[in-house]
Amino acid sequence: MTTRILLPTDSSLPALVATIKAVEMAKSSGSTLVVLNVVEQLPAVEIERVAEDRALRRCPLCNGVAFAKDLAMKSNVPVEVITREGAVTGEILKAADENKVTTIVMGTSSPSGLSALYLGDVAAAVGKQAKCSVVIIKPTEDEVRSVTEMVKLTEGKGKPAVQTLESITHTRQFKVGLWLFLGFGILYIIFTGLGTYGRNIMGTHAFGVNVGIIFGLFIIVLTIVMAVLFNWYAGKMEAEG
Repeated sequence: MTTRILLPTDSSLPALVATIKAVEMAKSSGSTLVVLNVVEQLPAVEIERVAEDRALRRCPLCNGVAFAKDLAMKSNVPVEVITREGAVTGEILKAADENKVTTIVMGTSSPSGLSALYLGDVAAAVGKQAKCSVVIIKPTEDEVRSVTEMVKLTEGKGKPAVQTLESITHTRQFKVGLWLFLGFGILYIIFTGLGTYGRNIMGTHAFGVNVGIIFGLFIIVLTIVMAVLFNWYAGKMEAEG
């Protein structure tokens, strides 16, 4: 039976270093590499995001999943990608149980001071609670410099490890999102125009309810449905990507 190694990864430099270690381990043991990307449910405001990026040594333009897939394929290591949404530690533990992995390999930035109090150390939390072996990689500065050079060298070759503006705008996710935005914009313009110049229409009643209210509620519900469907579609494309 083929063993499985779970690699939780993001855009942080420690995660990229851990990726190299995980691929080496998978190749030497003949294991399948399961790459996990967790999207947190509550997006941080910009100032919080910048603080987190610095504390966790994130590279905002890096694509950790693409980096892992590319490295695994070059090393002839079977690779699977899964995307989850929720609390990072909990999703890592659940993914480990559901995918029956034997080992979790992950990097740590070891945040200190107020950053440690606010962000915590996900790797340490996983190490305490996981039912399988956990290998925590705390990279040296030499390893960080080495992986940074690897990321730079892979730009423009095959699937990029770093996302550029051009690469983002050419994705199917961006194009679908753009069409959905345009559709919503057209509906909103029609709604606004009717509210201004078609009050006689918006003031009429259908099924005992004001047409303007019905139209407004329709746009709200449609927007929610579009957001949910796009979130599902983007996650699906990311997993297949």
